Amino acid sequence: MKTLIIVRHSKSSWKNMNLSDYERPLNKRGKKDAEIMSTELLKKNILIDYLLSSSSKRTIITSKYFIDKIKLNQYEFFESLYHASSDKIYNSIIELKNEFKKVMIVGHNPGLTNTINLLSNISLDNLPTSGIVIIEFNISNWNEVKPKLGKVIWIKFPKDFKL
Repeated sequence: MKTLIIVRHSKSSWKNMNLSDYERPLNKRGKKDAEIMSTELLKKNILIDYLLSSSSKRTIITSKYFIDKIKLNQYEFFESLYHASSDKIYNSIIELKNEFKKVMIVGHNPGLTNTINLLSNISLDNLPTSGIVIIEFNISNWNEVKPKLGKVIWIKFPKDFKL
């Protein structure tokens, strides 16, 4: 069994228009939502083996909320995942080390939404910022991941935890 936890970066700031898209940090709402969602995922007691993320500033900051909250030891940031297509994300998944059972990916839309739709049993219009989708695959090796093979077992957005 393999588990994929897909997280879209939290809301980014547009305050400084001189920053490139790659360098935009999180805004106040983004920080709050990252805190909420990392706390909710912690409550699921999922022992994540590895996190891979885009290397943009907003994905790194979002990832760090999960790294710190869940106490992740193995993580890497990749420039190749910055606004990656679902094909690029899929290739990153099937190349994962088989020693990893539960993997988190933090990235951008539309690539993440398209990846969820490609690999799982659901059709999602849009993975919102800070949204999390957990997909299980009844496989032994990551290179066995195929379209529509995954089953979504948890899907939550920040709005689900706000009064």
